[in-house]
Amino acid sequence: MSVDAIQQLAKAEEQADELLNEAKKQARKEQEESDKRIAHFQEEQDENEEKRKQELREKFDEEFRNIKEPLMEKTQKEVEQLQTISPEMREKALGLIINKVVNEYGN
Repeated sequence: MSVDAIQQLAKAEEQADELLNEAKKQARKEQEESDKRIAHFQEEQDENEEKRKQELREKFDEEFRNIKEPLMEKTQKEVEQLQTISPEMREKALGLIINKVVNEYGN
């Protein structure tokens, strides 16, 4: 082999090594960018999931309030109505309840 051929072969090997190193560097760079995009995507998904959870919580809270408020109002009206019963009526009703319980369950 001539000196020129050996130099060309060495130069070709050097260029191949440079190309290989450059390709490895590019692959690492693309992997890093891919990792960043994946992390960003995951953050977005986490944020979207948290927003969805919050929306569901608010929806269920509102539905609960819509069910609870009429029941609370009805209960309050019944309490107020019961508070207007005279003491004599309460005593009479209590006596009837006691008699019924004693007659049905006392024997």
